Amino acid sequence: MLFSRLHEALVNRAGAELSRCQSRAICCENFYVGGGEKNRAFVYLQVLLLEGRTSNQLQETGNELLKILQDEFKNLLIHYNAQISVHLNEIPADRSYKSNHYHKIET
Repeated sequence: MLFSRLHEALVNRAGAELSRCQSRAICCENFYVGGGEKNRAFVYLQVLLLEGRTSNQLQETGNELLKILQDEFKNLLIHYNAQISVHLNEIPADRSYKSNHYHKIET
């Protein structure tokens, strides 16, 4: 559900194409936050977007993504001193290279 909510927000707020949204989650078994206290945790979301969105679009997108993470990880926030952060990074169109073998499947 988390990924579908994030993808939906990227489509609605940033004008992303759903078919181009890709997500992955990486759990860090070994990490160190602040002074190393045991009750610390973090959720970090990095979003790479091709350039071309307005500052307002980026701000709305970042705020929406943060709200989704706060909702999805509310139990983490209850039990840990957790930090949730969202970083939007724009990639210049002339520095983005990709290849795919996707094709439209008729239904």
